[in-house]
Amino acid sequence: MLKLIRALSEYNGPTYDGAVMAKAAIRATNLDADDYLTRPIKMAPPRMGVMEAYKEGAASLTVTLLRPLVRTGEMPEEVPQGEKLLSFTINKEEINAYLDAVDDTNSIHRGDNPVVPGLCMIEHLWRALNKPLPLSWDVKFKMPAFADETIDIYKNGTKLEGYCGGRALFTVAVKEC
Repeated sequence: MLKLIRALSEYNGPTYDGAVMAKAAIRATNLDADDYLTRPIKMAPPRMGVMEAYKEGAASLTVTLLRPLVRTGEMPEEVPQGEKLLSFTINKEEINAYLDAVDDTNSIHRGDNPVVPGLCMIEHLWRALNKPLPLSWDVKFKMPAFADETIDIYKNGTKLEGYCGGRALFTVAVKEC
């Protein structure tokens, strides 16, 4: 999956330094390709961009990036629903290894209190669940997680939901392939 994610960094479109991921759609039957293509789907600078990395017949990753209007402390707390499946933390070293692997240069993922990249959390979740291909996940990101915070994953019907304390981080709609 890292090769597919890395392809996004090779897109030469507008810079979204400081942007956060709002959504991601992952479709994959084969993740072995080395020659993923990238393309913008919609550009609405300076606040939003939608782009895709893909290999016809194998995999696609479509992401929506936004410059945030709301800060972490401004969202109401949410109580997780469903069955708790697992918990994990991602530390600075893991974030830096991920950033190097996918060539992510967004400054919000560096420094003293870095934001965990959204797709880093999703890739971590995919590996922890040992999900086989084909894969069809639609992810909506709500709030960021920071290095060394505990991310709790709950199964709520057909969805997987990520929480950190009282913050809802993301929802993964798992679709049957």
